[in-house]
Amino acid sequence: MYFDVRPKTKREDLYDREDELKEFEHSVSSKNPLTVITGIRRLGKTSLMMVGLNELEVPYVLVDFRGVNPNSRMDVYKRIEGGINEFFRVHREIWRALKDNLKNLSGVSLMGFGISLSWGNTRADLLSLFRELEKYEVVLAFDEVQYLRGPVGSEFAGIIAHLYDYSDLRIVMTGSEVGLLHDYLGVNDPNAPLYGRYFHEIQLKRFTPEGSRDFLIKGFEQAGVSPPVGIIDEAVAKLDGIVGWLVYFGRKAIEVGFHEGLVDEVAEEAKALALQEFREFLEKRSPAQKRYTEIMKAVASGKKRWEEIKEHLERVEGKSISDSVLSRLLKGLVDSSFLEKVSEGRNVYYRIPDPVLESCFKG
Repeated sequence: MYFDVRPKTKREDLYDREDELKEFEHSVSSKNPLTVITGIRRLGKTSLMMVGLNELEVPYVLVDFRGVNPNSRMDVYKRIEGGINEFFRVHREIWRALKDNLKNLSGVSLMGFGISLSWGNTRADLLSLFRELEKYEVVLAFDEVQYLRGPVGSEFAGIIAHLYDYSDLRIVMTGSEVGLLHDYLGVNDPNAPLYGRYFHEIQLKRFTPEGSRDFLIKGFEQAGVSPPVGIIDEAVAKLDGIVGWLVYFGRKAIEVGFHEGLVDEVAEEAKALALQEFREFLEKRSPAQKRYTEIMKAVASGKKRWEEIKEHLERVEGKSISDSVLSRLLKGLVDSSFLEKVSEGRNVYYRIPDPVLESCFKG
């Protein structure tokens, strides 16, 4: 079902994405050590990854790092433990074959049909654990890996770098905060553990208006529902190709029925979710909260060029702001995918890629 709010796992439930799926499957099947899926929030990165891996019929461990506390080794290790135990629950035959080897690994204990990882003084030997999985050509899939920051994140990146260099494991990563993910991969940082290692990147884009319209029509057909004339065009105009919001609209319509104002209701609920994500971003950057917010207001109001954004901030604060400070602020928003930097020839400007989030800062 297209309107299932959970990540898709079957090809028939994934709308379109034919080219991206073929590219992903080719990258993984051709033994690329690292495949990366990027794109702003709610474009279906996790769905593409899971459908692709299932289509290839390869065993894979999926670790979801969304919202992980990067300063807590316990939190990180519990996420890894959970992903591996889910894998062993599905692949009992691999569990039975490996369990005698696993119990000899430092910091790894057997627990029913799974393992328990230690993150204390006797830290789990993740490197050896992953190498055991290599024997069965298991793919390691890490969702929203950009959440891994600080010393624990750097330590984990070092493990991935070692596996890249000295194993045949295939690793897949996704990230919606594209700039932060590139930072984690060491794209421009020679001191980063993963610097200089090739990865194949697949970039997901939003649906076109025609694609959004077709997605909604087919989704309602699957549900045996006929939408009123005009409501699909209204939803396409306000939700603008972000598949997560389109799914939310479709699901809501099926559950409560079509009525006047439905699209606006969905947009308001979506705004609350999008704004909460932005507030979580601000909580980690308290000294500059007001400046980040004012930049978003400026861009949403049509002040999209560097000079216009700077003038807006200076008018609000009543003082000059250095170019270097503005650069850092803009980079922070771009890295976290709240803004996009667009270059069209010599014309460079910024935009808010999510129309729902943009509407939060208008007016």
